Amino acid sequence: MKTLTMALLAMCFICTSALANERNEGISCIYKGTTVTATYDLGDNGTVRNRNVVVNSNGGGSYGCMGRCGGGCGWGAPSAYTKDCMDHDKCSLDLGASGGSRDPNCGDEFDHAADGWAWGVWRGCRG
Repeated sequence: MKTLTMALLAMCFICTSALANERNEGISCIYKGTTVTATYDLGDNGTVRNRNVVVNSNGGGSYGCMGRCGGGCGWGAPSAYTKDCMDHDKCSLDLGASGGSRDPNCGDEFDHAADGWAWGVWRGCRG
């Protein structure tokens, strides 16, 4: 229980720090089978990409359920489908992201998705 509490507190810190960026959409539910526009930027150069993606589509590999917060699909715990998670999934898929917050391209999208990962299920974002 202590580990879970510490993880949630860390996620809340990340959520709060990400709120300063206007592209953080908070916990915005998205629904399986609908098409949403994933938005992400390329590092610090100001280039923004917008890509239409079907929620829960198979991007291949560990991206078998696009827009679902959390690593992989069907990993056991309930998880949410949110807009910020879709932004991070598409960024990661297209740019081969790794390292969570430290990734130079998708780190900010990772931070934005933290609140969806931590609280999306409780907000009803189950797809």
